[in-house]
Amino acid sequence: MKSNIITDKKYIILFLIIFIIFGIYIIYLNLNIYNLKENINNKNELYKIQIKNRIKEIDLLNEQLTDLQQILNIGLDLSNNGNIYLNTKINDFDKKYLLKSIPSGSPLKKTFITSEYGYREHPVLKKMKFHTGVDFKAAIGTEVYAPADGIVVKSRKFDPGGYGKMIIISHNFAFKTLFGHLSDVLVNEGDVIKKGSLIGLTGNSGQTSGPHLHYEIRFIEKDIEPINFVYWNNKTFNTIFTKKIKLDWEKLILLIKIRISERKIL
Repeated sequence: MKSNIITDKKYIILFLIIFIIFGIYIIYLNLNIYNLKENINNKNELYKIQIKNRIKEIDLLNEQLTDLQQILNIGLDLSNNGNIYLNTKINDFDKKYLLKSIPSGSPLKKTFITSEYGYREHPVLKKMKFHTGVDFKAAIGTEVYAPADGIVVKSRKFDPGGYGKMIIISHNFAFKTLFGHLSDVLVNEGDVIKKGSLIGLTGNSGQTSGPHLHYEIRFIEKDIEPINFVYWNNKTFNTIFTKKIKLDWEKLILLIKIRISERKIL
């Protein structure tokens, strides 16, 4: 009987020892898992910081690039000035008049395009839609300037969705520009606007996923690729005539020359 009790005690002690060993091993594994999670979390935080730093570096480089572009007064397309498909001669006075009358240059002091003209996945609706303008990176409250002389035909100072607070300016020769998702509109319908005039402040109004400026150029009420005009200036003047834009430059410039001559006579 005693031997059975001793045997039972041995089994109980052996079981307790095995139980303790397994318990210690489980605690050891849990500690390892906890440390591993901590290491992963720390690495994730480190990676997030590194990614943020790289994004800041890229943004800084983009800002430096746009600053350099403005200092040098050059566009993205540096085509040969002789590569022009026009028979009509354009003198310096004509150039100046064209660049004042037709939208040219960027509506912002610093130009960084985040979404181009054409088909894309809508950032809010998450479906393919044709983007009728370009989106510029801009913090809320960034100043927006008129890209040409004109008259304000639309000044919406409330937010009904869509474009949100917006401005439309009618320019010479059937051109119009549209500025959407503004935080503040600084002009009224009927105002006569000079190129370079402050017209509004960028924002996040309307149907948008974040602060930016939506910019459109229309010719005879049809949207056209704005980027060709955004980088159009005195030094890149001829490059725009080599682009595939649905307008007859020859006839348009001839009309402009007639208008200029008529003004000189008057």
